[in-house]
Amino acid sequence: MLSTPPGKTTEKWPPLGLLYIASSLKAARKDEVAVVDAFCEGLSREELVGRMVKEAPDVVGMNCSTHTFLEAIGTLKQVSQALPRSKIVLGGYHATFASDMILRDYPFVHCIVKGEAEHAIDKLLGHFEREEPLDDVEGISYRKEGRVHSNPISLVEDLDALPFPDRSLLSNVRYGYSHEGIPLTFGKFTTISTSRGCPFKCTYCSCAAFSLRKWRPRSAENVAAELEMLHDQGFKECVIVDDNFTHDPKRAEHICQLIREKGIHMQFYCEGRVDSAKPELLRTMKKAGFNVIFFGAESACERTLEFYKKHITVEKTRSAIDNAKQAGMLVITSYIIGAPIETREDIQKTIRFIRETRPHAVQVNILDCLIGTAIWTDLVQQGMIKEDDWQANHHIYEYFGDGLSKEELEALVNEGYAQWLKGWWSREGLGDLLKIIRSNQTARRIIFTNLLNPEVRKRFSEGMSAHRSNQQKVAEKR
Repeated sequence: MLSTPPGKTTEKWPPLGLLYIASSLKAARKDEVAVVDAFCEGLSREELVGRMVKEAPDVVGMNCSTHTFLEAIGTLKQVSQALPRSKIVLGGYHATFASDMILRDYPFVHCIVKGEAEHAIDKLLGHFEREEPLDDVEGISYRKEGRVHSNPISLVEDLDALPFPDRSLLSNVRYGYSHEGIPLTFGKFTTISTSRGCPFKCTYCSCAAFSLRKWRPRSAENVAAELEMLHDQGFKECVIVDDNFTHDPKRAEHICQLIREKGIHMQFYCEGRVDSAKPELLRTMKKAGFNVIFFGAESACERTLEFYKKHITVEKTRSAIDNAKQAGMLVITSYIIGAPIETREDIQKTIRFIRETRPHAVQVNILDCLIGTAIWTDLVQQGMIKEDDWQANHHIYEYFGDGLSKEELEALVNEGYAQWLKGWWSREGLGDLLKIIRSNQTARRIIFTNLLNPEVRKRFSEGMSAHRSNQQKVAEKR
């Protein structure tokens, strides 16, 4: 039985990694495989444990992120007590980077699968069955004679060789995509991975370490075959979960060409880097149904971008936003504030940039310090990490007392959203709004469906209140 941790979320994406593992197991072995998406089903810990006890699987596999680790490990502890004969395997980003500590502190976890699990899990189950030593199983950490042993991270090189994720294994969850409580999808929804890995080394992100900085694409033909299958199954909307769909523009264009040739009428959402957002590519993507694109802009301050090792410029971000808008795409940009080298004025540059560029949606986040990132490694080397800090998520202000405080950063986040809203209260903003309504079907559905959404009204009210409050503070200082 493969499961996500229990929890609650409004952003319901299928557990694609677990579905890949399940499909690979079904292709290689004769096991009965079940997938439980406890997170998106909104199951409590007790409900998930009860379901597992009823099924009594020989092996329980669960994924986890840093944000869900404590809930995952608490659940697995109860499972181990109720099903002492079951093997318990943990995977995912957090388990990959904290494998030694998990095996040290939680004896009921039999094994950690690190990185990508499709090849490792098949071999691991065979060893469990035959009660053989785990020494030659790639990509795992395990105990042997009271000591933790760790094999190198496992990656799948030939992604075309993997069977498509078996979405029929999921129960009747209504999946969908939302942003800040605002629904962005409305039809039958799923996700797809067309490539894995990231060749870049942004200091706040663990994707590069998880993939050993190796970007591996599926062929355009293989991607188109899965999309054609999804289209035939009635899926209308699809998020491409690649870290950077536009990394190879020629491949992206080929996928778009095949989508149009095969008559695949779906709406796509993807993420791209601003330095590969050329006008011709974006226009081609829009014609193929790519209505929404997400850019990780992160900052409008050059020295902050250098600290993050983002290897982009502010002007490239500005051009990417303009190019995507001209192509008729909805543009979402994200920003991170609170870097240790960042001043209040640096953050104000970013806030002014948000107002000037007017993305259709924006995320403003306080910098997280996550295990597996370069920022975390630096904190460890500086002796700033406490013994149990690896178990949970931490914000930057917890480690740098001489920087901006939690309250100051939260006020700047609110100001970022307020200035974004104010950017739309202009003749240019109204023109942008009318243009996107005319050219983008997804935009029309989002706007007209959410006109009376109380969450939208709440965000608007909070943003304008925060802006008026900040304006008053500025006036008082003058």
